[in-house]
Amino acid sequence: MQRNVSTTVRVKLHSLTNRKADLLAREYEAFQTEVHGGDANLYSATDQQASKVQRQKAPNPDTEQPVVLRNDVFDVSYDEDTVLSSWWVKIPVYDPKRGRGNSIWCPAHLPQKDEQLVREGDIRDSELVRRDGDWYVHLVVKRSVAVQDEYDDVLAVDMGARWVATCAFLSDRKTTFYGEEVRRIREHYKQLRKSIGKSKPRQGQQVVERIGDAEARKVDDRLHKIARQIVEAAEERNAIIVVGDLGGIRKDNDKGRYVNDKTHKMPFARLLNYIEYKAHDAGIDVQLVKEYDTSKTCNRCACEGVRETQGRFECPECGLDDNADKNGALNIGKRALGKFSKPLSEAGAGLAQPETQVIVPRDDEPANLSVSVGSTPGGGTPRR
Repeated sequence: MQRNVSTTVRVKLHSLTNRKADLLAREYEAFQTEVHGGDANLYSATDQQASKVQRQKAPNPDTEQPVVLRNDVFDVSYDEDTVLSSWWVKIPVYDPKRGRGNSIWCPAHLPQKDEQLVREGDIRDSELVRRDGDWYVHLVVKRSVAVQDEYDDVLAVDMGARWVATCAFLSDRKTTFYGEEVRRIREHYKQLRKSIGKSKPRQGQQVVERIGDAEARKVDDRLHKIARQIVEAAEERNAIIVVGDLGGIRKDNDKGRYVNDKTHKMPFARLLNYIEYKAHDAGIDVQLVKEYDTSKTCNRCACEGVRETQGRFECPECGLDDNADKNGALNIGKRALGKFSKPLSEAGAGLAQPETQVIVPRDDEPANLSVSVGSTPGGGTPRR
């Protein structure tokens, strides 16, 4: 079965002249002003995107939004004859000296594994992002892939603060927890930044930026390995991958500084992007389902449960006592199958009609699943 899917490629801009760096910073700050209700000069197409972001997302005043680059006004080019860089990205900006819109070509580093994808795919609206003083363009590339239309099992993935991914098969509830090393890396560099900032206040910023690069590389490497392990596990059992959609997790979800730091900064979107990319290359489909209420509903009887501790789920109705993340993952998988005949909560969170068209009997354990996938496209680009 052919499916149109989108993949995000993270491209780092480098060796920028002072003028180009200043124009990027100016456009970025002007975009923040616009999306938060202010007025600033922007490239006309980018100004339209800022208005759209403001209407659709109503972003919090203390959050930064990536600059949306419309695909008809920016470009990506390859030139092996240039010394500074082989890949270049044309970014639209407003030039205050000229009093009008302009475009600047920026040298870029594109991961070698993604070069063929960018050459052959259809580049869509993308994003300009600033991280720790560096500039990145998140290229959204649309392509057609062939995925299976029949599966023997479901591998459900629940993403969270404690474990970056909890994966459970519906057939036998075999569960694997991923992300302990990601948490360890992030905590290590968090403490390191604190100590450097206190001991070297003058030179600390430059050191912290270098530390940020090292942390990003290590986390990214680990995310690739986790995604590969998840896809390999799905391949072994001929399982479709179902992921809980975390869209909007950062909006109106203030749970205090400590929890926010653990939840809001976890690289969920990046991991999802890697899972989708590797799964589609392996011919495996990835479906997103609403995660609403899956963490507080019993996967056995669909009643509301109790979580006296973060990692434990208990059901007062049927007596289920299990890991909370595992319970959430199983609910995600069953939601994709349309297992429950009633909403997951009294709040009335209705279940989406499954794109996998098998209804599993409401037994204690589903077994011998035969899953047939419909033709409706799923997945897409993770939103940040």
